[in-house]
Amino acid sequence: MPALTSPEFEAATAEFLQVNSIPLQLASTRPRLGDLKPGFAQGVRKVHTPNLSAVFYLPEKRHLYAGIDTGELRLWDFNAGSRKQAWLLVGSHKGSITCVIAVKPASTIDAAAGLVLTGSADSSIKLWDVKLRVQESHVCVQTLVGHTGTVTSLVQKGACILSSSTDCTIRIWKAVQGRGMLIYPWFEPQAVLVKMGGWVTCMSYAASARVGDFGTLYAADAAAAIVKINPCIVDGPNVWKESSQIQWKLTGTARDPKLTTPLAFSRVHDRSISHLRYLAEEGLVVTLAFDNSMRIFNAVQSSVKCTVVNDTGGPFTGLEHDPIRSQSPPALRLLAAVATDLPLPSTPHKQHKPQLLLIDRHHLHVWDLAGDRFVARKRISQQPLLAIFKSSGRGEYGLVSATAVTVWRIEQDLDYRIVLGGHTGPVIAVHAVNGAVGESGSQDFRVLSGGQDNTIRLWDPFKMVCLRVLKETHSELTALTFFAAGNSPITGHDDGSIRVWNLESGTCIDLQHHTNTVTCLAMAQVSEADELLFSAGFDGCVCVWDVRVGASTTPHLMHHWPAHPGSEILTILHDPMKNAIITAGNDNSIKTAFAAAAK
Repeated sequence: MPALTSPEFEAATAEFLQVNSIPLQLASTRPRLGDLKPGFAQGVRKVHTPNLSAVFYLPEKRHLYAGIDTGELRLWDFNAGSRKQAWLLVGSHKGSITCVIAVKPASTIDAAAGLVLTGSADSSIKLWDVKLRVQESHVCVQTLVGHTGTVTSLVQKGACILSSSTDCTIRIWKAVQGRGMLIYPWFEPQAVLVKMGGWVTCMSYAASARVGDFGTLYAADAAAAIVKINPCIVDGPNVWKESSQIQWKLTGTARDPKLTTPLAFSRVHDRSISHLRYLAEEGLVVTLAFDNSMRIFNAVQSSVKCTVVNDTGGPFTGLEHDPIRSQSPPALRLLAAVATDLPLPSTPHKQHKPQLLLIDRHHLHVWDLAGDRFVARKRISQQPLLAIFKSSGRGEYGLVSATAVTVWRIEQDLDYRIVLGGHTGPVIAVHAVNGAVGESGSQDFRVLSGGQDNTIRLWDPFKMVCLRVLKETHSELTALTFFAAGNSPITGHDDGSIRVWNLESGTCIDLQHHTNTVTCLAMAQVSEADELLFSAGFDGCVCVWDVRVGASTTPHLMHHWPAHPGSEILTILHDPMKNAIITAGNDNSIKTAFAAAAK
């Protein structure tokens, strides 16, 4: 299958809104051994800037756990607000922390324990209690030793912990039973599940809601090989229990001549796989690799579904899954309808499509899993992005850089932003009524637009429907404004004419004075009783018009002057504070005239 490339950000299908930005102050003020540089006088410090090496976010508690390349595990509590974002030191490894996960409750693990697991380049795994003694170094409950290389990833399955390492192995650790009366669980090594041909770089475990699905573990190595491991019950009925005896089996079907281990899929990446995610409900496996590509596999058919090349010129550095979620009518409306025997709300249930959110060094990409295409892309950060995680809010995601965590809300499938039956040519002007009380006695928030299809369209911004279309047949439309007191759109044209429109009848009054294209229009409240129209164009002239229509008045020219002689005026603006008219043109000058004098 040919590689797909990502398009530019399509604002019609998604919107990126920054919710919060939280600075991460990584520099430590605590003196550390090794700060003294050998060979220099005492007191000369070796400068070291700590860098993030692993990140895990716990949305239930709004805690961000960050592993540092100095070996420290730090905790940021986002409940404290952005003013108090000082980190707390949980503890330290002897080497850089490479992976962090929070331990979920199980039959042999207390739900209130608040435990965190970390893997490190020192080959060890540490179990931390982050709930006790918050003001001091937290408790290291246990250190798991068995790997002979850097621990690269950790996965929890009930009372079992699975770990991968650069020693090419995946190991399993299980919590000992019979410790229900004790505060902490105790993990013991069970077995080496598999020895792969290269460094094991990442793992992913997930289970679907289907009956009988105990889940599947996928693991990838630096040689781009992927293995599939399934837990199987070997005792008792075919029902999952924490006390069940589990046997983990390699269930891949692909064969590689260089390996004796069966693979889940044939090798397709050219370089090492950096990230892997198993989407159990969709039956897909997603991989990111250093060949600047993402590949999506069909887990059922063991085949490649799609290949995506990052055309921004670098590898993808993280991914998150945005699953299907139904946007149904509010629950209160449904309960009220049932209680009163009324028909259910007619609002159709809108189902959000499953999507992937990918990051590279500076961009956030949105990938539609159903349509196999990018639907949006936005440059988010000037600094390299390191990780992405689901935040606590609906549709909110945290993006981690070296200095800050920015939380973005991604509004997707925004069909209401595309109104059918709109302009058929480029839109050259938009005017929003300012909310003043209109003829009906209610606030007027209508929106007008003008396009090169020579139509003026009136829109309801709440229902997003077109209320009225006015068609110009004589000359090209070049400028647009709205006279709220007269409920009249006013347009400028390339033949120098100005037209005052009647929304009810669709007719217009033609005003003539400009000798060239009218480029800009502005309504100005020059006095308590007078609202005048100011127009300017390529002839360098500014004209003042009374555009009121009544029994004894018709729109007419009041005054004009050459504001920019021999030049073209490109824009005009009324300053209500000084009651002044400001013009600017291609003569590189900005000029001001008092509106009262113009009157």
